[in-house]
Amino acid sequence: MNNTKDITIKDVVYMAKIKNRTIDKNKIIRAYEYAVKMHKDQKRKSGEPYIIHPLNVAYILAGLGLDTTTICAALLHDVVEDTEATYEDIKERFGEDTATLVEGVTKLSKLFKTVEEAQAENYKKMFIAMEKDIRVIILKLADRLHNVRTLQYLRRDRQIAISKETIELYAPIAHKLGMYDMKMKLQDGAFKYLYPEDYGKVKKELEQSLNKNKILLEKTKDRIMSELKRQRIVANVKIESKHLFNIYRKMKDENINMGEIKDLFAIKIITKGKAECYRILGILNTIYSIIPGTFRDYIALPRNNMYQAIHEILLGENGVMFETKICSYTMNKIDKYGITNYFSYMMYGKAKKTENMFENNLSGIKDSLELEDLIENPKGFLETLKNEILDDEVYVFTPTGDIKVLPKGSTAIDFAYGVHQEIGDHIKRCIINSIPMPFITKLKNGDIVEIEVGKRETNFQEEWLKDVKTAKAKTRMVKLLNKNKQKEKEEKTFEILAKDRRNLVLEITNTFTKNKINIESLEADVNDEKARIRLTVKERTKIDLKQIIEILQEIEDVKKVRLEE
Repeated sequence: MNNTKDITIKDVVYMAKIKNRTIDKNKIIRAYEYAVKMHKDQKRKSGEPYIIHPLNVAYILAGLGLDTTTICAALLHDVVEDTEATYEDIKERFGEDTATLVEGVTKLSKLFKTVEEAQAENYKKMFIAMEKDIRVIILKLADRLHNVRTLQYLRRDRQIAISKETIELYAPIAHKLGMYDMKMKLQDGAFKYLYPEDYGKVKKELEQSLNKNKILLEKTKDRIMSELKRQRIVANVKIESKHLFNIYRKMKDENINMGEIKDLFAIKIITKGKAECYRILGILNTIYSIIPGTFRDYIALPRNNMYQAIHEILLGENGVMFETKICSYTMNKIDKYGITNYFSYMMYGKAKKTENMFENNLSGIKDSLELEDLIENPKGFLETLKNEILDDEVYVFTPTGDIKVLPKGSTAIDFAYGVHQEIGDHIKRCIINSIPMPFITKLKNGDIVEIEVGKRETNFQEEWLKDVKTAKAKTRMVKLLNKNKQKEKEEKTFEILAKDRRNLVLEITNTFTKNKINIESLEADVNDEKARIRLTVKERTKIDLKQIIEILQEIEDVKKVRLEE
């Protein structure tokens, strides 16, 4: 069933039953029948009946082991947006949970001034719904995957827009949720239409390289399997190649050709448990040479999305270079399906730690929404949102050895706010690898960052906002900058030039006291019997500040009084 239009409701129910025993077959069929009725004679751009799309989305979710409610929502996800059906209709027929999921992925119908504004508002709506129910975003990912698979029927400008959005937004979200398989399908599917010439070239070169190295890779695989069998270690060994979009991105980022990519091919070894993983690592390092600097232990130090495996690049038979990935069966399943592995437990509150971990992983989205409410700048919001969900990360450490994972390009300010809001609000000094550095220093993998705090809130500079990456840091900085601006508005500073004499300052301060104006600060500079006095006061609407100037000018020896704007 490679052709998406071949999917039927029987296929959906069959797949759902295989993956999840608690599925309510009758409810799914009722949802399908209602969707067919509401979409009636509607067609897709391909000319196919519209119901083909929700069927395929439901099938994708069934394959992930999602529950009855989510599969029903998949079948119904376009009826509110594209037919006369309403939220209340769905709620009455299929329950509030299903109706809420459908509502969460339904685009806003009102008109917007710009494309960016429309995107921003629809993202906000979807992400707010996601905070209440994570299934909203999983449904949207499945919806996007099928849409990407059928892009050939759209105009070229729509192909480009949807593909770009998929790579910049939806694939990174899948990564944050640990759904590696979904991420790769979204990226490669979108790559095909975003850069068709590059896609064809990379695909052709990869096939040629695989054919060229196939015999040596198979020989390497056979030797590994033979050695594992001799050591009585049960494992599944398979050859994999790097995904097309990852190859393209690596070639672009590092300005290299495909032949220079060290991890173009991988031999994945899946075994029983953690102990076996480390035994296999020892065996591989005994029979093959490791490329220096390529060892990564994600079992000891899992990624934020719970990915675990041991990586290293080795020289195999006759010098063929390959990456090895060693993991357990459980780790492999988590790598492929991510958060959906825990979904049945999360629904019944049995995996709260896991749920909290994924919520923390997506906390940047919530911070981005708060930032948009402050800046009311759709373009700025979209840029910050994309920074938050990028799968490019930097790993840095606190002085006590705790690790912090931040978006690539993050600064010491981002780090401070990543530790705690109060630390970010009161940064006094930043020390990176034992050297004092500016607050906006960009961090690198392995940096040890120490933040010294003071009693006063940090006096941030507005231009630093363009250097800061995380929405949390930007949000707090904007709030503090706004607070300082408001404070400045509420204060007025007088500059007084006078001939210096005894009790001059006392007379001036008494003038303010008589008029019930409290002095916030006072600076006096005397040079050659000329006094320059600056006073800052809280502005009070009931006092005529110009009148105060006139009163001050009447004081003996005062030459000039100016109110600073």
